[in-house]
Amino acid sequence: MGSIFQFVRTGLLTIVWLLLVSCLCILLSAMLPIIPWVRIYLIDIVPNHASWLLIFCLSGLAITILLHAERRTRATRILLPVAAIAVLLAAGVTAHLLYVAVSNGARIDPLQTLSLRRLSDDAGPDESHVYSRPKGEPLRLDVYRGRKPQPRALNPVLVVIHGGGFARGSRTQGAANMRWYADRGWTVVSIDYRLARRDRPTWNLATRDVECALAWTATHAGPLGIDIHRLVLSGGSAGGSLALGAAYASNAERSDPDCGPHVPRVSAVVVKVPLIDAAGSWNEPRELQRLQQMLLSRYIGGSPQRFPARYAALDPTRFLRSDTPPTLILGGSDDPLVPPYGAVAFARKAKAMGRDVRHILFPYSGHDFNVTFGSIPNQAVLQIVVKFMTDHARPAPPARR
Repeated sequence: MGSIFQFVRTGLLTIVWLLLVSCLCILLSAMLPIIPWVRIYLIDIVPNHASWLLIFCLSGLAITILLHAERRTRATRILLPVAAIAVLLAAGVTAHLLYVAVSNGARIDPLQTLSLRRLSDDAGPDESHVYSRPKGEPLRLDVYRGRKPQPRALNPVLVVIHGGGFARGSRTQGAANMRWYADRGWTVVSIDYRLARRDRPTWNLATRDVECALAWTATHAGPLGIDIHRLVLSGGSAGGSLALGAAYASNAERSDPDCGPHVPRVSAVVVKVPLIDAAGSWNEPRELQRLQQMLLSRYIGGSPQRFPARYAALDPTRFLRSDTPPTLILGGSDDPLVPPYGAVAFARKAKAMGRDVRHILFPYSGHDFNVTFGSIPNQAVLQIVVKFMTDHARPAPPARR
């Protein structure tokens, strides 16, 4: 009997050691760049699963205390401070994430943070359409019908542009979030655009596709039941860059006459981890610099030294004007793919010019800081975004032609 108990005790101690060491590695990698290449894989675990990390650490501490109380050994004496440090780190990280969420007006449901549901799980559009066929290539959009407060009410509309490094990705990304917005009265339109290939840079094509989708949406405002004067443009990563370009640029020419008679004016812009300083991102040394250079080569055609005019044309700073729509930028403070310095500098310059640009960074977070639907950051993003859109999606001036 004693040997069985000793076997169970040894097994529990081994499990606790593995659990706590794993949690400490994840937490320390998010807080300190101690293992650079490992960090890029761990940096997104912390914001998406902070509650689970805290539960694991608390469980490890509780088991250690019980085993130490039953019989004090060298192993339990060493493990106690390790478990206590792990709990303190996990609690500190979770508290910091909660502070950022609450300080920006979000209310977090603790139980929901334990859900493992991903952003594209268990959600889908109500209808799909082909909105353009540039050179015969069909571009589609999905519509998530918004719940109407009154039978004949017109809903505000949110047009979403997916990410994927300009070369991949799908309009179904973040479907759960899009359904969430639709359930709160927003009609959501999620769009395709031409993806970059080695033989086809799309730096001058993808933004035009976005404008074409906006024109199609305006043309079909009646059947969609939307108020086109309350239009918000949103995107993540590459989609965030395209959203800024389409919303800020004044050129609304189109090559496809079937898109619609005009591009509607955007009331507000909401972007997540957008690439703002493309040239700086090419030159900034970091773990994923080679990946970023490969993606930019496909999208733009080559380096900033080879195509300086193309990189300059994509800089949203040059479009900051008095009529620049209110803009919300969300990001991770430790993004290894798109460092946040570009967005920080952009927001600082915009505010100095008197433009309404708000920038929120989530701590211990990388590029995919909110891919779990119930996570602290995603709960915060949903609430912050819907309030921002509601506050700023008011009837805008006449559309440009």
